[in-house]
Amino acid sequence: MTFKLRFAPSPTGNLHIGSVRTAIFNWVWATSLGARLVLRIEDTDMVRSDAAYEQNIMDGLAWLGLAFDEGPHQPNGAMKYRQSERIQDQTYAPYISKLIDNGHAYYAFETDEELAAERQAAEDQGIPYVYSRKSLNYSPSDVAEKLAKGQPYVVRFKVPEKDTIVVKDAIRGDIAFESGLLSDFVIVKSDGVPTYNFAVVVDDADMGITHVVRGEDHIANTPKQLMIYAALGFDVPMFAHLPIILGPDRSKLSKRHGAKSVTEYKDEGFLPDALINYLSLLGWSPPQGQEFLSRTELCELFDMAKINKAGAVFDTVKLTWMNKHYLAKKTDDELLALVHPFVHPDLKQMDDLDRKILSVRDNISTLADINQYLGVYSQGNHTVLEKFKALPLPASDVLVIDYLAKVIPTLNEWHVDGVQRLIDDMMGGLNLGKGKVMKPFRKCLTGEESGPNLVDCLSLIPLSDVQTRIKLVVEHVKSTSPN
Repeated sequence: MTFKLRFAPSPTGNLHIGSVRTAIFNWVWATSLGARLVLRIEDTDMVRSDAAYEQNIMDGLAWLGLAFDEGPHQPNGAMKYRQSERIQDQTYAPYISKLIDNGHAYYAFETDEELAAERQAAEDQGIPYVYSRKSLNYSPSDVAEKLAKGQPYVVRFKVPEKDTIVVKDAIRGDIAFESGLLSDFVIVKSDGVPTYNFAVVVDDADMGITHVVRGEDHIANTPKQLMIYAALGFDVPMFAHLPIILGPDRSKLSKRHGAKSVTEYKDEGFLPDALINYLSLLGWSPPQGQEFLSRTELCELFDMAKINKAGAVFDTVKLTWMNKHYLAKKTDDELLALVHPFVHPDLKQMDDLDRKILSVRDNISTLADINQYLGVYSQGNHTVLEKFKALPLPASDVLVIDYLAKVIPTLNEWHVDGVQRLIDDMMGGLNLGKGKVMKPFRKCLTGEESGPNLVDCLSLIPLSDVQTRIKLVVEHVKSTSPN
């Protein structure tokens, strides 16, 4: 038997983190099972669906490197993978007719006002609303007459009475639902478009889907779908409902927690492998608790049965930390190729750009950080002085500044070895520890208390600028000294 999974996003918005996590788990499980993976676009919401959103989904999946065996751009024969195209091809019509013919579905003609009155009556009585089934009282001739007159209708699925529907879930075990608590639900809307719960069953059966991985927000939909599977005589796939993603405060993940689209993370300089690694650990952990997993390791170690039922917390800080780890693993050449597109055009003109990028590589957590750290090389001498003025000036800093005031004007060359030698000489001559020497040295020449590797950084500042900055700092210290 060939196993098949599917990722089925709706193009009503950009590809966001929650959907990406679902796509990753589908891809990982499919890979570990040796299964085929299908991409399906669920665009029955004609009003909100947009081709731009679909393109964003495609771009995001391509950037992540998640490969699909079937989909809109790699069909299996004549199969269509957009629900809108399947509607145009009348794919769903025979199944709707079959359900109506065998008594599992029926035409319902109530107006919105009538349904609202039913709901209000249930609310007034303090009981859950269940549709009244008034339209089941119409005879076949009554129904034919209403249809002939063009009276608006929906098609409802007739829910079996006093039945227990059991969802078998790979993560949560068996989940039981009582059919008596469910209304006869709509499977075809008044505009003739099939609803999600109906279309998804036909699509999964038509495409041979054997495993369905999706978010836990779909659990309530599953008993309705199981009834449709049974009524149409379709095989039921294995379900796995992933836990919800929460923000650090354990509320539902939102934009304030970092719930951005995947392309936004791309634009901020996150790496695909870091994002996949991090999201794969939301709700699941490998046997030995490893935090860093290659794609191969992830697929080899993955076990759907080990996924937590509890909500998983999304933490942008930890994602950023993990991204920094992945950046650190890149060779210099790999890092330069990744960073260059993120360098601001004004900074691209700097001399020794690649050396300056590499001098700050240990500081960046995302590729977009590069401009912040390259700023140490693009700032003017008076900018450095103004920043220096705002920093604290302990007595030991003054000793270092006095030393620099004597030595720096005499220098004729400026390079890595010379900077290191100067630091060593100051430590010995002033009898100060490394930190006591390096910190004021950095403050004088960059206006910062911390930053990239000091020796590499200072050696890339032109000697003329170094001498000017020391002169400006010395003049400032003298002018503010009480003596």
